[in-house]
Amino acid sequence: MRIQMGMKAKAAFITIGAIITVANSLSNASAQTSGGDLVTVMRADPKGLIPAFPHGGDTRIIAAKIFEGLISYSTDLRPLPGLAKSWEISSDGLTYTFKLQNGVHWNDGKEFSSADVLFSLNEMLPATNAAAKQALEEVKSIEAPDAETVVITLKRRVPYFLMLFPGQQMPIMPKHIYEGTDYIKNPANLMPIGTGPFELVEWKRGSYVRLEKNENYWKKPEPYLDSITYRIMPDASSRAIALESGDVNVATSGELSSSDIARFKTSGEFRMDSKGWEYFASQALLVINVRNHVLQDARFRQALSYALDKRFILDHVWNGTGAISTGPVSHSIPFYTDKISSYSFDPKKASALLDEIGLRAGADDKRLDAQGNPITVKLLILPGEPYGRLAEYIREAWRGIGIATDLQAVDLGNWYDRMANWNFDVAIANLGQFADPGIGARSYYHSGNIKKGVMFSNMGGYKNGDVDALFDQASLEMDPERRGEIYHQIQQKIVTDAPAIWLIDLERFTVSQKNVHNLVTDAFGPWGSWASAYIE
Repeated sequence: MRIQMGMKAKAAFITIGAIITVANSLSNASAQTSGGDLVTVMRADPKGLIPAFPHGGDTRIIAAKIFEGLISYSTDLRPLPGLAKSWEISSDGLTYTFKLQNGVHWNDGKEFSSADVLFSLNEMLPATNAAAKQALEEVKSIEAPDAETVVITLKRRVPYFLMLFPGQQMPIMPKHIYEGTDYIKNPANLMPIGTGPFELVEWKRGSYVRLEKNENYWKKPEPYLDSITYRIMPDASSRAIALESGDVNVATSGELSSSDIARFKTSGEFRMDSKGWEYFASQALLVINVRNHVLQDARFRQALSYALDKRFILDHVWNGTGAISTGPVSHSIPFYTDKISSYSFDPKKASALLDEIGLRAGADDKRLDAQGNPITVKLLILPGEPYGRLAEYIREAWRGIGIATDLQAVDLGNWYDRMANWNFDVAIANLGQFADPGIGARSYYHSGNIKKGVMFSNMGGYKNGDVDALFDQASLEMDPERRGEIYHQIQQKIVTDAPAIWLIDLERFTVSQKNVHNLVTDAFGPWGSWASAYIE
């Protein structure tokens, strides 16, 4: 395979795409064992298996084995080939030319081509995914001069543009399956057609999702596994027992309790890989619906934050795994700054803010509104451990400043629905950062992304014209130093407005039996394709 590298002087093009791992993968192929059935776990059925719809992490983790994007990313966030074998960026930064892989077929046997890329980026994704539509808003045109070439021309330069194209963010969908249909009602949504290394063979809701290897996968000799089965196990302790007994080969830290993770780290019996989470860089936080009653007042939101001891949360809810969040950008992605004024644990300051607002304490120390009614905040709980324990702590902490908390536990499907439709006061959430504030933080805090019914948008309804303008400015700033300065301003302004309470920058793990290899080969870990994974 010939990959172009370096500067083309005459055309003044910069070639970015390259397959850096091909030689290593070929030399190691003989050491990898073909065959084997890998079993992993999920806490609940995914909402769907089509990544073009904003269904969340449980969908993405399975869909990444079935669908692909134009590129992928290494654990140090270098772009790697996917369905595009190489790409070039013009010297003015406005034209991206992708050369597609040869010999790729959809798992129904139809040939993949540039027409699928055009359909996905021009039609399906903007219609089904608000985040994708926003990400492509600076695109002037997408064209295909031939079946193996896609040319994207921008209106203005976008510094993070390449980061939009992993399959987990911008999946390429089959034109011959979806064109001219109702995307939401298409029967293929139940039996997906992708180009990835695996294909769906059975989904028994409440029990398992089973994938088998795509025998016609374009990247030979991958995949090595014969199958991947996702067992649906709602109970965290049962998932840990299944891993310890060998009934399950792999579990992610999202599916295990923090106490089990701490125990597995010290046991030495499992492979614990902390790499592979770099693109998403998840944060645990409280999303605040700033539309609702007293939550409209930033001082009230600040008081809720001052009342929480984040060090206690890190040590006793997450067992010391992770880092205390300071704001809307995780410490593990570019443009983070700790040079901002955040919220320390200060219940006296919280009480003073409530006094300032005029929320007096009643005879039983409960804070009262202007009509003399006790104030109660409804807390929507993300299903799974440790979020139930976190909710119990929050209730006690807020009780200490006179705020009652109504804990609302729901299943994952209802959590998604209520978040997307703004049916909450405060919600425990786990949101990815997508490797750049222009993709992640912008989605959650730019007022242009307030879209009812759309998950992973600005669900809290936060609006600040200055923040919007700064996000817009940063999205076009090509100088990294200046861009960093803008994002530092954004972080301070958002933290001051307190539309969320940022708790923990999560440290995540892929936990596996020691005879399972190559699960983590890129910045997506369990959300990767697992094409090169094998069982020894």
